Amino acid sequence: MTSFLRLPARAAVACLILAALGANAHAGLGRPLADAAKDGTLLTQAPRLAAQAAAGNATAAAAVQAQTVQTPQGTTVTEYANAVGTVFAITWKGPFKPDLQQLLGSYFAPYVQAANAQPQQLNLSLVKGSDIVVHSGGRMRGFFGVAWVPSLLPPGFDPATLQP
Repeated sequence: MTSFLRLPARAAVACLILAALGANAHAGLGRPLADAAKDGTLLTQAPRLAAQAAAGNATAAAAVQAQTVQTPQGTTVTEYANAVGTVFAITWKGPFKPDLQQLLGSYFAPYVQAANAQPQQLNLSLVKGSDIVVHSGGRMRGFFGVAWVPSLLPPGFDPATLQP
């Protein structure tokens, strides 16, 4: 009888371990772009030239890579990386809010601190911290946002060209 009672306890411990392993952030600001594909279904992966080339800054454009994934919930997340492959910006659009703690990575705590210090609107949030900027908004089944780290932006890159 005691081995029967231990089985559910072992199963519960195994589930907790698996949940903890699955909660690790794969991609996010400040992390390698290569980790983004682990977050969902890879949709596109290409150098991002058009936005910067239109602005006449081909040097900055050549230094930016973009990768788009679709989360299991249907939200499209595009991560932008600099020449060394570090994610400096993220955009999202979809029916559900993405996991900002995962997407912002180590920048989540400064984001929360800055968000708490600034007034927010019901359907729009514009947060500017010491080294994190997040613009997000939406309503049920229609969420969008942009986040970037100013210190990681490639030289000459204009964050105004980021579109969800």
